[in-house]
Amino acid sequence: MLRAVGLLPALVWGVVAAFWRPRGPIFPYEALVIIAVSVVVGVVAGRVYRSRAAIVWAPVLFAAAGEVTRVGFSGPTVDYPRATYLGVLALVVGRGLYALLTLLPMGVGAAYGAGSRRQSRSAWRFAGQFLAAVFALVVVATGVVVALPGRVAPITGGVSELAYAGKLGLMIRGARPNLPVLLFVPDLPGGSELAAMRDRLGVLEQRFLVATLDRRGGGRSFGDLDPTPTFTVDDETHNVLAAADYLRARFRQDRIYLVAHGGGTIPATLAAQEQPTDFLAYVGVAQLADPTASDRGQYDDTLAWARSHDTRLAAALTQVGPPPYANIYGYEPMLLNEDRVFGSGNDAALVADAQAPELSALEKVHVLSGFLDSFDAFYPRTRDVDFKTQVPALSIPVYFVEGEGEVPARVRELGLWSSVLKAPHKQTVTVKDAGHRAMFDQPAAFANLMARVVAGS
Repeated sequence: MLRAVGLLPALVWGVVAAFWRPRGPIFPYEALVIIAVSVVVGVVAGRVYRSRAAIVWAPVLFAAAGEVTRVGFSGPTVDYPRATYLGVLALVVGRGLYALLTLLPMGVGAAYGAGSRRQSRSAWRFAGQFLAAVFALVVVATGVVVALPGRVAPITGGVSELAYAGKLGLMIRGARPNLPVLLFVPDLPGGSELAAMRDRLGVLEQRFLVATLDRRGGGRSFGDLDPTPTFTVDDETHNVLAAADYLRARFRQDRIYLVAHGGGTIPATLAAQEQPTDFLAYVGVAQLADPTASDRGQYDDTLAWARSHDTRLAAALTQVGPPPYANIYGYEPMLLNEDRVFGSGNDAALVADAQAPELSALEKVHVLSGFLDSFDAFYPRTRDVDFKTQVPALSIPVYFVEGEGEVPARVRELGLWSSVLKAPHKQTVTVKDAGHRAMFDQPAAFANLMARVVAGS
């Protein structure tokens, strides 16, 4: 019985770690702390329990305590696992990452703690020591990888840096510090499009100080995900305004340009409506106008396509029924098959976004886990958004950019809103050979548009 006391630190650490960071560490130093404490807890368990069984029992008790403590937190990475593509992804980037940073170091620590009490020279002992050494190297390598920061390529004579507006991550790049500021709001909830902006639209850095926002809950803004009950449309709108205020003050400019993509157009549009004096113009790429109506139209079109091309997809869509849905899993069939059905060119974007060198290894994982949990928390709360009634007018110039391959239902809803929207200047541009990511598909065309925006034409 006294030996079992050695497992108590694992139980306590499971509660503390899950309460402190239920979705895993936010910053690299936190990951290093979690690894170090887990090793120490494992060593204590092995030494006091006086058995290699501690290699199993300490991680098991830690994991069980963590699961109980996380009850009440919502999102795919902390909810019960599901046997779907997104469910497996959530398991890997959520619990999988947590296991790599806690359970493996704890097991290695327990192995050394228990082994240090034994002096036998059997072949089994040497084999165990060899395996423990291999796993210890994995732990060390993991610590080195998570400790490496992201890096941003320098611009001679200009601005190139990673910054924070409160808890919101920004990448700011421009050829000169006195250029007009352009704030870009990414597509997905928890979205991070740093690599796409730098790789595909680096030309904008000659004309603007381009500030690319990581939306709440993703990438470098992962630390702002919780508490999810506050993850609302109003909150996302205020996040856009907070980033704009930071940039206006930082670069001493009264007004800046606002560009948003896809889902980011919802808070960006509302920000332009709420504080138009902050902005010179608004550009909405793949602009959303009524998400629920667009999703229902996309559902109908996808189901019609699936009945002719993919009976399994048709069955999945029939099972979930038409949107809106309460969580990300309802949207999963449409999300994963959008490019197949419409050729919108959006499928590989999330993985590409997660490879940005500006992000640390931990932040790369946060692009994936942040999207899952942020979408799950935020997108169902957009079901009542309808700009036809909520945004009848904007008092700044407005430009809409649509790719030819955009989902037709989104284009239809934008047309309905645009036809009644009042603005000092209003223009819709359709980009050939482009889909949902029109600004990235045809960067030269988008750069030319931005030149016209600055010229006021």
